[in-house]
Amino acid sequence: MSEASRDASCQVRQRVHSGVTALSVLGLICAAMVAMVAGCASPPPRAMVIVPSAPVPASMPAPMPTPAVASPAASIATAAAKPAAATPGDAARAPGVSLVPLRLPEHWQRRQVLHLRQDAELVAWPNAVWAERLETGLTRRLSQALRLRSPEQGWWTGEEALGTRRLLVEVQQLDVHASRGEVVGTLNWRLVDRQGRVLDGGSLTQRVQATVGNAQQEAEALAQWVDAQAEALAPRLQGATSP
Repeated sequence: MSEASRDASCQVRQRVHSGVTALSVLGLICAAMVAMVAGCASPPPRAMVIVPSAPVPASMPAPMPTPAVASPAASIATAAAKPAAATPGDAARAPGVSLVPLRLPEHWQRRQVLHLRQDAELVAWPNAVWAERLETGLTRRLSQALRLRSPEQGWWTGEEALGTRRLLVEVQQLDVHASRGEVVGTLNWRLVDRQGRVLDGGSLTQRVQATVGNAQQEAEALAQWVDAQAEALAPRLQGATSP
């Protein structure tokens, strides 16, 4: 090969190498820009959803203080155990009913706001979580709803509250059908005295129609379901034997 041919071949190789290098640099720049955009695009903030409290009329007395609350599972297990022995302080307990924290099905014991799709598939609303444990919000709402409907009972909240009777509530079923705007749920309840004797009990099923198009609307629909349960439960509690 002549010297002129070799020079021409070297020039071609240099141009090809320069082109490949330029493409590589351009690729690196594009990759860096994509990574930068991805890093700047933060996910949307999650909504903190809470079961709304019941409206309280201005004439209602202040609620009774709430002591430390035991876990729902421990509360139900304690009530199901052998009757507790009477203590000297029982006679001095305040009259009224202590609402033990509700016990919910396992799939409700998480932060996601769940609803049913096609009656069989549990899905969560995007970018929304419960701001508190759902059993805490439902217990609060039930206590308020019962107090509005039966204020003469005197209501406390918590396993170790001072009421002479305890109301134990276990939710057996709680389904939110978002597509058809419906909440269906069944709960079992027992009213017991401080010695563990059952004064009354039963099962209640309520079906509530409500718009459920997002997580907050679901929280409001659950509150309506709790109110419906309280409406049915209050007369039974009024008729229960007092200690």
